[in-house]
Amino acid sequence: MMLNLDTSIVRSDQAVYTEFEAEVVAMNPDKGHCYGFNKVGSRIWQLAAAPVPIHEICAKLSSEYNVDPETCNKQVIDFLEGLRLEELVNVVARAESTDH
Repeated sequence: MMLNLDTSIVRSDQAVYTEFEAEVVAMNPDKGHCYGFNKVGSRIWQLAAAPVPIHEICAKLSSEYNVDPETCNKQVIDFLEGLRLEELVNVVARAESTDH
């Protein structure tokens, strides 16, 4: 499944993380890989604390940082896809979802 702007995501319950000086370090103990997020990645992590559509994350980041929406959309989807593959975030199923 490819992520898109209408996909909703949430942090994985299996993810272990800590915040240090406004940046996040996260890992999935089952995978054993540790990731340090920069300021923007840490903000995405904060926004994913509860289920949220990717387009809402992108809208917030575009307003908080000096980034054009198209660039933001692509980079956020790429970042979240990496986190999904490491099982740090999960896709939230929607009853009317057209994602397959």
